[in-house]
Amino acid sequence: MSTESTEGRPPRTEGLMGSLRGVLYSVLRVVETRLEILSTEIAEERFNLARLIVVALGVLFCLQAGALLGVLFFVLAVGGEHRLAAIGIAALVLLVAAAGGGLWLRSWLKRRPPMFAATMAELRKDGARLRNES
Repeated sequence: MSTESTEGRPPRTEGLMGSLRGVLYSVLRVVETRLEILSTEIAEERFNLARLIVVALGVLFCLQAGALLGVLFFVLAVGGEHRLAAIGIAALVLLVAAAGGGLWLRSWLKRRPPMFAATMAELRKDGARLRNES
């Protein structure tokens, strides 16, 4: 009976208890690996969410400032008798642009891969392997 530990494996003992220890060790390694994958995915999603918020706020600020200055320029450039029409046209253009941006954002959010996709794929593989081995 050898009780030496080699390459991170538990000591090998003969008999039922040794087999149970081996199975338990394997299950714990699988769970540990899956938790590491899940942890990595959570960190990535947190980073993606923070980046999305920062960029979205920056875009909104720039868009508002640019729109305000653009409308002001447009209204002042148009003659006095057409200023009301210029304000209406500017408002319509801004509303159409906002709707287009909202639709694009909605489609982008639908196209993104689901959260924890890699973890779920690994768990499905584990389940398939267990079904095939049974």
